Amino acid sequence: MNKKVLKYAIRVILSVVALYIIISKVDLTQAWNYLQRAKWGYLILSFLSFFISKVIAAFRLNSLYRTQELILSEKLNLKLNFLGMFYNLFIPLVGGEGYKAFWIKKHFNVRVKKLVSSALLDRASGLVALCLLTVVFFWYSHYDIPYKPMFFLAVPLIYFGHWLVLRLFFKSFLPSWGITSIYSFFVQVLQAATTYFIILAIGIDQHILDYIFVFLLSCFAFVLPMIGAREMAFVFGADYLGLNMELSLAISLLFYLSLALSSLSGAYFVLVPRSLEKELRS
Repeated sequence: MNKKVLKYAIRVILSVVALYIIISKVDLTQAWNYLQRAKWGYLILSFLSFFISKVIAAFRLNSLYRTQELILSEKLNLKLNFLGMFYNLFIPLVGGEGYKAFWIKKHFNVRVKKLVSSALLDRASGLVALCLLTVVFFWYSHYDIPYKPMFFLAVPLIYFGHWLVLRLFFKSFLPSWGITSIYSFFVQVLQAATTYFIILAIGIDQHILDYIFVFLLSCFAFVLPMIGAREMAFVFGADYLGLNMELSLAISLLFYLSLALSSLSGAYFVLVPRSLEKELRS
């Protein structure tokens, strides 16, 4: 069996398991009631916040590209970013990162290794910023554990570790460390804002910071190769910390809706590929 097909089959199986676990734990009727009463004004704000976060994320990746002397216009890179999001969500057998690398390699003289390293470091930068924001919301949440302030000490250590990895193993990318760290911070802030607007849309008026904290924690589950990993992590995290599981599922699904709507914009570049070629001539 083709390795890519096998990988996709495993992902599907894990996704089905995750969805089954969620369904068995949550009152879906109650979760659906929360979704039905969501206020459209706040949902639009949540979508705009998420969409802008993805625009900034595209700038971050382009900053990494430029350290490798790969010069893409911001407009072209943004189009490729949304194209990649579309493939990741709707055509996972192809994969967004793989298709972007193929397209760029086809039109630019660049080694695949540099593209892979750029994608890896792009995610790492986002992960570091996610750690920072998670610690901040943990501090303001009502969860109290011994030596809670000590978690703030981890933040500079994580940022230093990130810098050191670039310094030792990806030295050519080091000039982008500062700007990508700033971009990543704003990406995560905007995605936390997305969650906040969703919470307001549903009408939650208690434990708002706690829900955002648990949602940020669940975002670490993106490393798992399956659909529903974040939703499962959010529901179980909410249950463990005494929050409403049905509300948590509703928040996750509405966040996923923002992702899906943003990713759909990439469909245009699948249907009209010459719009990408046009950027090469401009």
